[in-house]
Amino acid sequence: MQAGREIKFRAWDRKQSKMVDMNHLRHHASGFRLLDEDREYEFMQYTGLCDKNGKEIYEGDILFWDGGFKVYTTVRFKDGMFLAGDMPLYDCVDEEVIGNIYENPELLAAKSIMEGTKK
Repeated sequence: MQAGREIKFRAWDRKQSKMVDMNHLRHHASGFRLLDEDREYEFMQYTGLCDKNGKEIYEGDILFWDGGFKVYTTVRFKDGMFLAGDMPLYDCVDEEVIGNIYENPELLAAKSIMEGTKK
């Protein structure tokens, strides 16, 4: 990751089942409901990176890479770094964002099928 990257978020609205820009979220009288099980939003941070097509990469995005064999992986934040699968996410010159875990859960099923055929 680059120093001085832009800090921004997007959110999955659980009640409306859609991705929303943070600028459109309304603040509740009690604040955003982040700590309880029935929270309204799932927040995803921007990684500071873009895919091979220039699309911004966020937590929860599903990346695809074809370097002789097809790889599908999910972006997550753990231990102070963004990961693509189990590898640190440093650059994405060959990867492409093909969806995210909320709007495209079927891609995760396809990933499982692809991994199952390697064995």
